[in-house]
Amino acid sequence: MTTFLTSLLCVALSHLVLWIPALAGVFSKPILQALPRNVVMTGNQVTFFCQGPLEAKEYRLCKEGSPDFLVPTTLIETENVAKFSISSIEWINAGQYMCEYKSPNGKREHSDYLELVVTGVHRSSVSLSALPSPVVTVGGNVTLQCVSQHPYDRFILMKEDEKFSPALPSQNIHPELFGALFTVGPVTPSQRWRFTCYGYYLSTPQAWSVPSNHLELLVSGTLHKPRIGAHPGSVIPSGSPVTIRCQAT
Repeated sequence: MTTFLTSLLCVALSHLVLWIPALAGVFSKPILQALPRNVVMTGNQVTFFCQGPLEAKEYRLCKEGSPDFLVPTTLIETENVAKFSISSIEWINAGQYMCEYKSPNGKREHSDYLELVVTGVHRSSVSLSALPSPVVTVGGNVTLQCVSQHPYDRFILMKEDEKFSPALPSQNIHPELFGALFTVGPVTPSQRWRFTCYGYYLSTPQAWSVPSNHLELLVSGTLHKPRIGAHPGSVIPSGSPVTIRCQAT
């Protein structure tokens, strides 16, 4: 694996826009977002949105990483938002990003860092299972086991494409099987409990494996028997209308 250096790369495309000088001379920090999300499968597209004030003169997208990897982006500026698009994500695009703009007084304002994670980089598969069962009683906990035959350094659990649990170090779950155990709960019926897990190496913490199978927990003890009824009654003359109602929680 190529070692990521602690240097800052800036992909810069300048475009002068009209601006009105701010009376106070203080400008807000730009906001950086990634769509559709900051966890992207290899080969897919991602777009960075950098939002600043109308007075911004120039936007740049910066990546912390190796000088050997210049990120190809396309910049489009509209009003106070700059869009940087990467059409086909590769593993070298994974890392920490920030954006900046130049204020009318020449000072550069920087956003907070945004982590871009690329999945599907490592092809060794991982699998996810529930112990003892994916059926969980309301308010109960369950252990989710993420394993692989490949010795990844860390495993991470995702809930509905959002980071759900801190990464856990790899351990020998069984002979020739590496993995981690995640405790989930207490579960409630008010949300969907659908998970995926990944493995990765400490040398490239934003480059993850292919996703595991999807695992959805079933919350038991939450539903009651429905009631059925007929209106105006259960005995109806031939040719007359009837309404059958099924009532549940």
